[in-house]
Amino acid sequence: MIWENTKLLLGLLYRPIASMGRIVDEGHWLYAAVVVAALSMIFHATVTSVIYNNYEAVYRDIPQSAEQWADEESEDEEAPTFYYEKLPLPLVGQHGWWFVSFAPPSFFTAVLGMAILYIPCLILLVAASGANASFGVLLRRDYGPLLTCGLMAWAAAHLPFTLAGFALEPLHLSEKTALGLWLASAICFGLLMALGLRMLFGVHYSKALVLVTVGALSFVVQAKLFATVSPYLFSPFLLFYAFSMFRGDIGDIGFSLRQRQGFRRSMEAATINPRDASAHYQLGLIYQYRRQYGEAISRFQKAVEISHDETDAHFQLGRIAREQGRLQDAISCFGVVLEQDEKHGQSEIWREIGATYLAASMFAEAKDALEKFIDRRPYDPEGLYYYGKTLEQLGQRDEAREVFGRCVEAVRTMPSYRYREQRKWDKLARDRIKFKPQINADER
Repeated sequence: MIWENTKLLLGLLYRPIASMGRIVDEGHWLYAAVVVAALSMIFHATVTSVIYNNYEAVYRDIPQSAEQWADEESEDEEAPTFYYEKLPLPLVGQHGWWFVSFAPPSFFTAVLGMAILYIPCLILLVAASGANASFGVLLRRDYGPLLTCGLMAWAAAHLPFTLAGFALEPLHLSEKTALGLWLASAICFGLLMALGLRMLFGVHYSKALVLVTVGALSFVVQAKLFATVSPYLFSPFLLFYAFSMFRGDIGDIGFSLRQRQGFRRSMEAATINPRDASAHYQLGLIYQYRRQYGEAISRFQKAVEISHDETDAHFQLGRIAREQGRLQDAISCFGVVLEQDEKHGQSEIWREIGATYLAASMFAEAKDALEKFIDRRPYDPEGLYYYGKTLEQLGQRDEAREVFGRCVEAVRTMPSYRYREQRKWDKLARDRIKFKPQINADER
């Protein structure tokens, strides 16, 4: 386990996307926690201690006159002759101390900060940003995998800069260099964590970067909170009592991670059968959800090679091709699906064909395909939105406005669990309805 997880950790430095996917499938959170705990102490010794001693806790002597010394000699207690001063940080000045602290950490600070503040905060942000599941569901399902990814990402992001910190003193580099190393490690950690969110929740990378940036505010809370409660929080007796009390919840975290990894291994094992196209298809779906499109395409193509009648694989190859802008390839794949099942996916094949023609500016063909879909699925928000855009491009703006209104109504009348998934079409349709008067004004 140690060697395999070490390879996963180092893989984040040169193949981050593939390695992050493998961490979800094979990583162990306990290994990652131990590495982060040890590395955080070394990182402080080599990097952040330099910043702390030169910016946050700078030793200053108190100037005293002879009269002051005379007054002090008459007192029972000896007056202090020094104090610690916080110097302004480069660019941000004294305001920077509202958000960061470089005080010496306890052994468990980084791990507990990730476990009880940062990871739940990220899951909350994902749930609030439009995920098709509630915070409670995401927490039970994805906390373990995201914690493992987060700890691995923290270790990989800080490892090279920890090693670089050993050169600060021999090369007589300034505290500004140490501050640059700390900032670079924080940026690298954010980039890797965005990959983790993209992999687990299927969000776009730009959106993931925003969520990671906002979630970093939890580290501000950590710095203030742990500075107050750390003498009690990190007591071995209290930690043991907390572990005993929440052992069941900790076990659930491990169970969710093991369950996900076990399913992935079972699918890999099933692919040994040269005639099992379904296993390759299921693995392709996993990679597609993680936006690892290269691996997903490879699995879907393998499924098609084993069984040309694997309609679902053709369908997903077409969807990926459309998302990647390979519109001719998408039409070819969808054509195979039509030959095998004209009503595939509850007629969603016609919606995908219409969306592809719309992207190719073939509006008449898009209209024909989307009309077939709307006749069969009149309350599908995505299909209604594409149909409205097609009518708009054909100059039928009154009809398009009516279709966008149907799209908004379809989303608003959905159950809450479906609304989370479909509400983006409500927003897009509303934007098109609001945009229409401006189009008419320009035409006049």
